[in-house]
Parts: sequence; C-alpha cells; structure tokens
Amino acid sequence: MEALVIAPVLAAAAGYSLVYLLAGGGFMGAIVIFFVAKMLGG
Repeated sequence: MEALVIAPVLAAAAGYSLVYLLAGGGFMGAIVIFFVAKMLGG
C-alpha cells in the first residue's frame, strides 16, 4: 500500500528534475531539485 502512495511523489520529483535538465540546468541541480520535491511531497 505504501508503494502506491510513494510512486506518484517519486514520479513528480523525477519530472521536475527532468524539466530542469532539459532547460539547461546541471546534473547536481537536478539532484537537489529531486530531493527537495520528494521531501515536499512526502
């Protein structure tokens, strides 16, 4: 049951990181955005 709750949060966090990378951001920034979005979503 927990996996059903966590999966959308991870997908959203990965989506924000991907958008940041595609917009020309760096890899470290994408990692930071991923973890920040994951914490805000959880």
